[in-house]
Amino acid sequence: MGNKRATVARQAAGQHGVIASWQLVATGLDRSEIHRWVESGRLLRLHRGVYAVGHLRRTKQSEYMAAVLASGTGAVLSHLAAAHLLKLLRVKAMAPAAEVTVPTTAHRRPPGITIHRVRTLDARDTSTFDDIRITTVPRTLLDIAPATEPELLARACHEGWVRHRTTPHMVEACIARNPRKPGGAKLRRALGSDVTLSELEKGFLKLLRAHDLPLPRTNVDRAGDKVDCYWPHNGLTIELQSYRYHATRAGFETDLARRRRSNHLAYSYGDVFERGDATIAELAGEIKPSGGSRRRVPRT
Repeated sequence: MGNKRATVARQAAGQHGVIASWQLVATGLDRSEIHRWVESGRLLRLHRGVYAVGHLRRTKQSEYMAAVLASGTGAVLSHLAAAHLLKLLRVKAMAPAAEVTVPTTAHRRPPGITIHRVRTLDARDTSTFDDIRITTVPRTLLDIAPATEPELLARACHEGWVRHRTTPHMVEACIARNPRKPGGAKLRRALGSDVTLSELEKGFLKLLRAHDLPLPRTNVDRAGDKVDCYWPHNGLTIELQSYRYHATRAGFETDLARRRRSNHLAYSYGDVFERGDATIAELAGEIKPSGGSRRRVPRT
């Protein structure tokens, strides 16, 4: 009996303190012994066929591990739970409840677990993190894209790069592997990979028109420099910059915001399409004719 206890403890310790019934059987316990261990409190039932070993501390990881074990063969942690474990999203309140993706052939529906069924889940979109089977960073970003605010999604892409070295190319490859998944276009916008300068220019001019602000001359030569937007009445110039050739969009936009605080006016896709009101509030006093002196903001 002592050897069985030690074996179970070792197995559970590598799984955040939880263990499945089939694993208990593999250690040498029979069904009657499992039942006695449950009655004595040595095993605490979390889901059907999944237990916490009583003397081990339970954590959010143990909850997620138990959910994956309870959901059957091929199950992986996914969606907001995966984003939380991978630290792609900052959660101020309680950590998200368990969400698991399973093949359509799986028949289990454990209570308290959100189940997402998929016909196929490419092996390239699954991994192991913190000893838990989980969707990869790119797949997790694609899963959460439909329900995540654009700015938060861009930040999640940035965290994917900083924490896991997940590149836009890797995310693009995942989108291509899953063409029917919703959220691909939104995720591309969060990455910035489908943003062109012409789109930015059109969006920026539309934003100015919506607030009845003077329109600039566009793509003009100023002292040998091509500038995107130029207001002759006060010499103001603004650059519209695409994320396309930068490492992460969120880091790129943080750098632009820092430059603006130093009087270098440059704006991005997020500034125009996602934070338009804040951009207009920042620019209105600069653009409106005031009769003051002419000045030219340094070009970034």
